[in-house]
Amino acid sequence: MLMLLALVAGCSSPPIQPPPPPELPGPVLHLIHISVDGLRPDAITTLGPDRAPNFFRLRDEGAFTDNARTDPELANTLPDHASELTSRPIFGSEGHGWLINVDPGFPSTLHLLKGEYVPSVFDVVHDSGFSTALYANKPKFEVFDRTWNELFGSADQTGEDNGRDKIDTAFIDGEMATVAAQFVADMGSSDYTYAFLHFRHPDSQGHNTGWDLRLDSEYLGAVMNVDAFLGDILELVESDPELNGATALILTSDHGGDLGTEGHVLLPDIGLIDSGIIPFYVWGVGISPGADLYELNTGTRQDPGRTIPPMSEPVQPIRNGDAGNLALQILGLPPVPNSTINTGQDLALSP
Repeated sequence: MLMLLALVAGCSSPPIQPPPPPELPGPVLHLIHISVDGLRPDAITTLGPDRAPNFFRLRDEGAFTDNARTDPELANTLPDHASELTSRPIFGSEGHGWLINVDPGFPSTLHLLKGEYVPSVFDVVHDSGFSTALYANKPKFEVFDRTWNELFGSADQTGEDNGRDKIDTAFIDGEMATVAAQFVADMGSSDYTYAFLHFRHPDSQGHNTGWDLRLDSEYLGAVMNVDAFLGDILELVESDPELNGATALILTSDHGGDLGTEGHVLLPDIGLIDSGIIPFYVWGVGISPGADLYELNTGTRQDPGRTIPPMSEPVQPIRNGDAGNLALQILGLPPVPNSTINTGQDLALSP
């Protein structure tokens, strides 16, 4: 057993991080990172502000785009969520290397598959002395809790030793309402610095009855359910004295879905691109209301139109992989070690 743990946890450690700040510079002291599984951006615009008031509140009061991108080679749940958490592509020497969409169970970790330690946003926040949480809606997200737990997380790379377990609270349950209620209760009492929150039901409904944009479709019904939970989160932020005026929210998705089907297949060469097109919303203190993220970032990001640009393009679109380093950027913390997406933390949120 000890040899097995040495094999899995003994991958090379991440580079030593800069000394952490004694406290966050503010004004943002809390970052909520929400990923809505299987969310097409046109599901939100089809519903409109009357049926999706909280999605539209994020758009009206924050900066956003409906034309962000997943990884250009694979739009799938675990690989793309790993990109969100590590700010790395999936493939290649710079990638995080998690190519599969299942959790094989103990002792599988991102480190084991990659052959080296894979740092995350959890590492940076935790090792800087601040609190982290993961709330997810699919059992296979256990692989992320395991990857950065007390067995397989790296030794603290900076400042005071805060231990190997990079995720202070992890809660995984298949019911969206249960996860949302638990998050609201825990966030209200713990005031996490960084919390990742995953909602599964748009993806589950897309696979069950299709990615269907008719107003009476079950898929849009699932998106409306997420909207209601967003309302609960926004109400919490505004009613909690610790969170109000000190919280930002990032919302994106791991993938979209193909209209008229029950799947999501990213094959740009034959025109299958819808699964790679996702929303990316940023809301909170200091963020320009109603701003287009591409208009704010003309020098560093390129609106891809209806294309799927490769990672080799010199100017990239906004990707879900931007989220991890953007969360750290907003909090005033350095980027994820070994990351390559938004590693310069240059995604502007105001002019």
